[in-house]
Amino acid sequence: MKKILTAATCFVFLALLVNGSALAQQAKSGDRKLDRWLGKINERANADPDGFIRQLSQKHDIPAGEIRQAKERHGLSYGDTYMATALARLSKRPVGSVAEGFSQNRGRGWGAMALSMGIKPGSPEFHQMKANARGSVGHMKTMAKAEKRQKQQEMRIERENDRKIRAKTQGEGQGKGKKK
Repeated sequence: MKKILTAATCFVFLALLVNGSALAQQAKSGDRKLDRWLGKINERANADPDGFIRQLSQKHDIPAGEIRQAKERHGLSYGDTYMATALARLSKRPVGSVAEGFSQNRGRGWGAMALSMGIKPGSPEFHQMKANARGSVGHMKTMAKAEKRQKQQEMRIERENDRKIRAKTQGEGQGKGKKK
């Protein structure tokens, strides 16, 4: 019994250690609200990655291919991709360059990265970046709802067409038996 308890305790500590290291790898900005929005960006963008990249491209006037390439080349999460794109626009640097700087200094986080680019916490640029992150989440939420409504509408139309076809074939079938 004692061995089982010891093994279970070791397992729990190991699980906590693995979980803690995974959380430590998640980039932080130094701002709780922004970190929360970045987490929500990660969640929502997983549902529609291409839509997220398109949205970033349109919002920050950076080609989608450039954003996608920076994300893939530097192994960025969607939240990190948002930050790299936002900082690229604010600093007027290529998104690949910003992503590369971040990936070389992952331990520093996005707040330090922004500071090194001249964007200070609490500055109007930083507040704009936070507001844009929040708006990005809202936009993705709205787009997901619109896509769901469109799929529901398509399903209704398809059911109605199926019903009409069934009614028509049933009517034709009854008519055949009466002809002589």
